[in-house]
Amino acid sequence: MEDIAARIVQKATDLGCQDAVADVVVNRSYQIRFARNEAVISNRWRESTASVFVVHDKRVVASDIKDLSKTDEAVERLVKIAKASQRNPDYAGIAKGPFRHARTRPDPRVVSLAEGGKYVEAAIGGALDEGAKECAGSFWKYQDEHFLATSNGAEGHDLRAGLYLSIRALVSLESSGHGIACATKLSEFHPEKAGHKAGRISALARDPKPGKAGRYTVVFDPLIFGSITDQAAGRLSAWAVSAGLSPFGKKVGKRVASNQLTLYDDGSAESIARKRFDAEGIPTRRNLLINKGILKTYLHNTSTAKKFKARTTGNAGLIYPDAHAVFVKPGDRSRDEIFSEVKDGLWLTNTWYTRYQSYMTGDLSTIPRDGIFHIRKGEVAETWKDIRVTDNLLRLLQNIVALGDSPEQMMWWGEVSVPNFVPYALIKDVGITTSAQ
Repeated sequence: MEDIAARIVQKATDLGCQDAVADVVVNRSYQIRFARNEAVISNRWRESTASVFVVHDKRVVASDIKDLSKTDEAVERLVKIAKASQRNPDYAGIAKGPFRHARTRPDPRVVSLAEGGKYVEAAIGGALDEGAKECAGSFWKYQDEHFLATSNGAEGHDLRAGLYLSIRALVSLESSGHGIACATKLSEFHPEKAGHKAGRISALARDPKPGKAGRYTVVFDPLIFGSITDQAAGRLSAWAVSAGLSPFGKKVGKRVASNQLTLYDDGSAESIARKRFDAEGIPTRRNLLINKGILKTYLHNTSTAKKFKARTTGNAGLIYPDAHAVFVKPGDRSRDEIFSEVKDGLWLTNTWYTRYQSYMTGDLSTIPRDGIFHIRKGEVAETWKDIRVTDNLLRLLQNIVALGDSPEQMMWWGEVSVPNFVPYALIKDVGITTSAQ
């Protein structure tokens, strides 16, 4: 695979490309999907693909090559497309290697795991024990091996492996809960805990009533708070700022959040997205993004760093920089202490369909799903439905009152695109609207 990556890069440079990157990936993933409290399908993958990036006279093209027996023909097509494309005036090259990468090794127990049925059973059992009637979701064992080569002398090899389970538990169609379990070490993978949480929320969510519009103090469960921090990290990409798709433009060194919030990105830390290097071969590292509410940096690749007169943060993707894994520095409140501060507010457990009215200002709306609870004096008073969070990303971050002391790793296909390590969050003055408005 190292030879294939090098051959792709050599072919591109022989055809006149100034820069080329090839990341050959061998995927050996394993999935179990379950519904109605039992496994319904199991899939195993062993496939090899190459993610390729070529630049001809500042004309940039990226694509995947699925058939590695025909890499020469595929590269010729990509270069032909590049020559016919428009120039990218912001393109400023890729990092110059070679680089030294930290030694990492995935958990051998995860790599050797061949059967995941007992983890599915543990999650379903946990949900049913809490009063759920029906469960659905998926279990994944991720395993990818990467072989990187670039025209600027960077090479890299990385083996990545992790475990993931998502479970939704239902008492009825209107009473549901969602739980997540993520880990890179088998000893830290707790699907039964995810099942218990999903089942407990679904049981609490019985007989929901239409919610009431207003501005509320809200307890954000880690799953929905993770969607907020995921949005923040995504908008901190220098590419998003340049494209006018971020409310963080021209705010480096300025306050963008409550002093409760310290946020950083770290692809080198243990997460199910851990990696030794970015798409240019630069070693991943911890990058402080927001420190006690003050914006410190955007996420950069080589091109955006030159444009912003900054340094790359090791967050290159083949097209634009993005977060690897997001971490929120935990606060000093227990879960119970956070709930006890809510005299008349809400507890939101999950969300989906986050959409922006304006990317540049950060005006957004998102639809809470699963358990939505009206809280009085720290206790669940009733269950709500049919509400929407209608607010502003910066205002939500600035209105953080307190953070929990126990962060959890959250990721799911609907709203949290990369792992976010987040605690419970208490946010004041959150705008809630209803369909009746």
